[in-house]
Order: sequence, then C-alpha cells, then structure tokens
Amino acid sequence: MKNGPCTFEEKIADAIRSGDWNDALLAHLADCRSCEEVALASSYLCESSRIADVNSILPDPGRIWWKAQLLAKADAMEKALRPILWARRFAFGVCVAVIVAAIVMGSSGVGKFLAGFAGSVAHRNVPASPGHDGFLLLLTAVFLLILLPLVFGLYAAWSED
Repeated sequence: MKNGPCTFEEKIADAIRSGDWNDALLAHLADCRSCEEVALASSYLCESSRIADVNSILPDPGRIWWKAQLLAKADAMEKALRPILWARRFAFGVCVAVIVAAIVMGSSGVGKFLAGFAGSVAHRNVPASPGHDGFLLLLTAVFLLILLPLVFGLYAAWSED
C-alpha cells in the first residue's frame, strides 16, 4: 500500500456523488487506504449537503422585500417626525417655565412665603408669619393640579425615544 494520492481517488469521489459503483472500484476501495479516506470524506460531505438542502427552506423573497420596505418607511417616518417631537418637548418645557414664572411673579405671597421660609431656616426660632397655612395649601394645589401633569407630560415626551 502506498501513502500518497491514488489515481482512483477522483473516480471514487465521483462514484459516491453519483451512486454508480462498479466491481473494479469496489475492489480497489477495499485495498487502498487513501481511497478509503476519500470515500469516507466524500460520503460525509454528500450526506451533509443533502441534510442542508432539506433544512434550508428560505422564506419567500416577496415577504422579505415587503418587510424591508416597511422598515425603510418606518425609519423615514421616524426621521421626518423627529423635529415635531423636539418642538413638542420644547413646548412642554416653555409651558412649565411660563407657569412657574407666572406663579412666582403673579403672586406676591410666594415671595413673602419663600422669604419667611428662608428666614426661619436661617434663624431657627423665628415664628411663622400669619397666612402661610392657606398659601401653602394653594401652592400644593397648584403643584398637584398644574405642574405635576406638565412635568409628567414633559417626561412622556422626552421618553418616547
């Protein structure tokens, strides 16, 4: 037996691919180690190829094209709506700023309340000025009814990305 390549290797590989065997090839295969290895490798590759052909059912190309078109349209729509989303975020921010400014500027009680609060924090024994209880209730109601929904709306607009 020789260890190098055999002249029958190509014929053995062709016989395995086609399934056409003759007695001379079978007799040679029984005696030649190199052709035996070629037969083993070729039969494994042919079987793997058959299994791959059975398992490789590809999806419909029309469906793939349709999905790609839908994704492209959705991406284009998202890019087109991005300025509107930023404008909406800006509008929510401006609304919050305007309401806060209106409350601070429009109500002189807020300034007095904040000054009294700052004074009481700085001087721990300063008594609370009269009328702060009603103003604190008003400030809490404004916050809960107006500012809190605006803040949540602003958060919702910013979190849509």
